[in-house]
Amino acid sequence: MSDTEQPRAIEQYNGVAVVEPEAAASAANPLHMLQDRLQNRWKWVILAGLILGPVFAAIAYRIAPVKWASVGYVQLVSELKPLVDQTMDTERIDDFGSFVSTRATLMRSDRVLESVVRTVRSGKPVPNASTTAGRDPQADIALLQGIIGRVNEDSEAVAFLRSGLTATVPRGSSFIEVRYESSAPALPPAVVNLVLDSFMTIYGPDAETEHTEQLAKIRSLATQVRLRLEKFEEDRMAALKDSEFFSPDMDAVIDARQEKIQVLDNRIDAVVSLQKKIERQYRERSIAAGKGDPAEIPPNAMLEPSAFELEKLDTRLVSIRQQIEDQTVMLQLAKEKYKDEHPALQRIAAELSTKESLFRAARESALRSWREGAGSTQSYGALERERQELLAEKRVVGEGIERANQVAMRVLKIDRDIAAEQAELGRLGERLRELDREAESIRRGRVTIVEGASRRGAPESDKRVQLAAVGLGGGFIAAFAAFFLLGSVDPRAYRVAQLQRDSKSGRWLGVLPDMSEARNDASARELASNCVHRVRNKIESRRQDVGAGYAIMVTSPFQGDGKTTVAVALAWSYAESGHRTVLVDCDFIGRALSHQFKHLHSPGVCEVLRRGSLGSEVVSVGEQLSLLPVGADISFNASNLQIGALRRLLRTLRDQFDVIIVDSGPVTASVEAIPVASSCDGAVMVIRRGRSRSRLPESVKELTDAGIDYLGLVLNYADADDCRRYGSISKMSAEVARALSGSNAPASSHPLLGDAKGG
Repeated sequence: MSDTEQPRAIEQYNGVAVVEPEAAASAANPLHMLQDRLQNRWKWVILAGLILGPVFAAIAYRIAPVKWASVGYVQLVSELKPLVDQTMDTERIDDFGSFVSTRATLMRSDRVLESVVRTVRSGKPVPNASTTAGRDPQADIALLQGIIGRVNEDSEAVAFLRSGLTATVPRGSSFIEVRYESSAPALPPAVVNLVLDSFMTIYGPDAETEHTEQLAKIRSLATQVRLRLEKFEEDRMAALKDSEFFSPDMDAVIDARQEKIQVLDNRIDAVVSLQKKIERQYRERSIAAGKGDPAEIPPNAMLEPSAFELEKLDTRLVSIRQQIEDQTVMLQLAKEKYKDEHPALQRIAAELSTKESLFRAARESALRSWREGAGSTQSYGALERERQELLAEKRVVGEGIERANQVAMRVLKIDRDIAAEQAELGRLGERLRELDREAESIRRGRVTIVEGASRRGAPESDKRVQLAAVGLGGGFIAAFAAFFLLGSVDPRAYRVAQLQRDSKSGRWLGVLPDMSEARNDASARELASNCVHRVRNKIESRRQDVGAGYAIMVTSPFQGDGKTTVAVALAWSYAESGHRTVLVDCDFIGRALSHQFKHLHSPGVCEVLRRGSLGSEVVSVGEQLSLLPVGADISFNASNLQIGALRRLLRTLRDQFDVIIVDSGPVTASVEAIPVASSCDGAVMVIRRGRSRSRLPESVKELTDAGIDYLGLVLNYADADDCRRYGSISKMSAEVARALSGSNAPASSHPLLGDAKGG
């Protein structure tokens, strides 16, 4: 695949990454996301699924519930309304649905279930037990004795019975469906029948007695409601009588006082505004008189009137000021026309002086009139006394509003209580009328057992096979989810396709294989060389022509990504192509580049930056290839690095070399990465196969924020498939090889050319 055929998902303009629509669609593809999360882990997913699937299936089959159930039905007479229940807590039930729901709840009450437990322990059926025709209640008791007899505490037996017992009302019906579920086939019908017997014994008293008690209770409740109503009426009258407002309309009282509060607030604001004006004028006069800014304003400080106020007192001020302005203009014109000693100029100046004196006298007269009149009461102290009086009056009115609110809230609460008691009295009256109309029907009773419970031939539910299948699938899903989550929490770089679809990684440059395999394998060495040259050509096609040596920073998100190996390979490629190339070791912690070329103790970058100039520190390490080691000065490290000094060093190297390859520390774990990025022209990011991509976007952003041209990303230690795809070597044909070796074999011509001869 050629460079132009490779996806160019991201381009950068002025340091800003722009995602092409095709790349964005690819990145959003769920299949691509799945491949990214599970890259290189499919075998582990399948293996874990083969282990977890059967285990989950076996567990699900073992714990899957097999339930047997039996049902009994109770019918209630729907045309009768329950008017008063046997407890004060439920006396407000006023419709048939609520009555049926209450009876369904009582079916599972402690009282009913404790009666069942006592019946089982005693071995004697309840009186008139006839839940199911043809069924022996004694057989149900004997069955439960074998289970409940093993439980010592009655509370535990009640809890056991309640755990499987439900009593529901089908929507819109007058039936109660009593159901019991258990894993034992014979237990449900026995429990349902005994519960129905106990319920009828407890909640089926003498109908006439119940009716009489209900009538008496309603009349008693009505009497209590009337007494409470009288008490509330007396409380309301007392609340209004004892208040200071003597008005039944407390809202009007509160509104009137709030309006007065508003008037007082407006007046206070006006007084404060005048005080601030006096204070500002007094300070300006004091500063103008050379006395400085006073610490406080004296009480006798008076308000200075405005020019508009003075002109209202003496209308001559307007005309005099206009005359002064006209005379001033005439004086300016005369000065341009006459000399200073000219009589006309002196006459105009004298007239101007006379008018100014007249204006000052008139202004002083108006000022005295204002101070004797409107301004006499506008001293700082008088305004302060007025403000305090207004605040005191506001507090008194506010306290009155608070008391009025308290009275209003008290009356409102009493009114609500009165309304509630009146509504309750109406409901009780309606209940009495209902009882009188339906007295005979109520005496006949309203609850009957329609059908008892019997044993069923098949279980109610058997979910073992279904749950086993779910468990089998769940095992595979759990394995998939675990590895998918692992890939989401810690995304890693395994293949080129992952990095090409990752819009946050930036441009794509190419791959490099494991260089250790190229030492003894000629084909691997040739493939590695091809990969390096392709990366170099990609850089050359993207980098800007700065007109001098070009500095390329090689870095990585983490330590151990192989950035030094890539830097050396790029330098070798540039040197092979005829560029004067220098390697600069700016990794002050790792120092792998200097160590690799056995110049770990040689002077280098540290000494140059310390001294401020480049000497003989650059050493030749190959044809067209030089090295500037990191240096041996232990007193200089990344914390001493100055961006300006590093830029001067690189400018010097640009004059001597075509390409400068700078090996820096990792972007996220070194101090020198950002200074190096801001000093170089372009940056190459390196990530090792199998390493985390979590901080790759952050690293790219750090570089672009530093102002460097981000050239792209290189996948180091790439697998064989990616290396062959992005670094494959074209082969010459055997015929061409024979011709180059001197063979005289004729060359085959193109069929369409016929016998044409090539030149």
